Amino acid sequence: MLFLRRIENQHILWTALSLVAIGLIVPGGFGIKPPQWLDDRQPQDVASGLAGDLDADDLSTSAVISRETLDVEDGLLPAQQALAPARSKPDQAKPDQTSVVIVPSKFARYVPAKHFETNGDAQKQSFINLVLPLILAANDELLQRREAVQAAVQVHDRDKLDQWAVLYRIEAEKLDDTGLAERLLRRVDTIPVALALAQAAVESGWGTSRFARQGNALFGQWAWTESAGMRPLAASNDRAVVRSFGSLLESVRAYMHNLNTHRNYKRFRDARYRLKPQTEAVKARRLAAYLDSYAEIGQAYVEKLLVIISSNNFDHYAEAKLG
Repeated sequence: MLFLRRIENQHILWTALSLVAIGLIVPGGFGIKPPQWLDDRQPQDVASGLAGDLDADDLSTSAVISRETLDVEDGLLPAQQALAPARSKPDQAKPDQTSVVIVPSKFARYVPAKHFETNGDAQKQSFINLVLPLILAANDELLQRREAVQAAVQVHDRDKLDQWAVLYRIEAEKLDDTGLAERLLRRVDTIPVALALAQAAVESGWGTSRFARQGNALFGQWAWTESAGMRPLAASNDRAVVRSFGSLLESVRAYMHNLNTHRNYKRFRDARYRLKPQTEAVKARRLAAYLDSYAEIGQAYVEKLLVIISSNNFDHYAEAKLG
């Protein structure tokens, strides 16, 4: 009888988890308004737009424009001038200065064929222009969730906090309101843009891997059910597959949720909480140190991320905003 009761309780728990997850995925879930990038008024909506909506030329020329440049040039830039991140001369600007970059709200559901016709620096810029808006959109959603959590804390809405706790895999019954609020705010937070870009580049081969092409998988996340993804050519576990997604955005959101909930990244979340006052560029480099468990190569993976961030000037996008 006890055994049957445990099974029944597990069934109820997983049903609740599923309902809550659906409530968060659907715009308007948990009583918060849909993120701006899911608004039907957006000309190119992630939820309904096709990859064809994203002009292939936008991926190979300019999809990111520095606000500093807009102030000087009134927004009228030759394509080649806008292609690469603005780089200061050695005697210009302080090393810790990061310009605000305005990123057009153009979203692709999958990697367009035009991307595979490029190579070298052009392909890297194409990848950045493809993935950067998705990272910013997913981070905007996390900021909105964080505000909803804070609002629930202010009005002492324990029921709402408990709902968030289920989604973010926190055992709320063991915590008082203050403790639960702190645990939630350690988890419901953004991922530094430069770090997310670096991981996407490494894990997807700048958008050219089989998993990115056929499964919209940008971050090499594992699953243990064969129907959930694609089997790699070589894997240490016979049951392991690389998880597939219905769109690139789903991949980005799942990656961020993984870092925000999985026990392997508790040190990452704790460090992010401590580093809150730091700039986004500083956080990206320091938090990379806590992702050694993301890949089997461990510390070598951390070093690879730091090289990618530095050699591709990803700090330029640290303060990027959707516009």
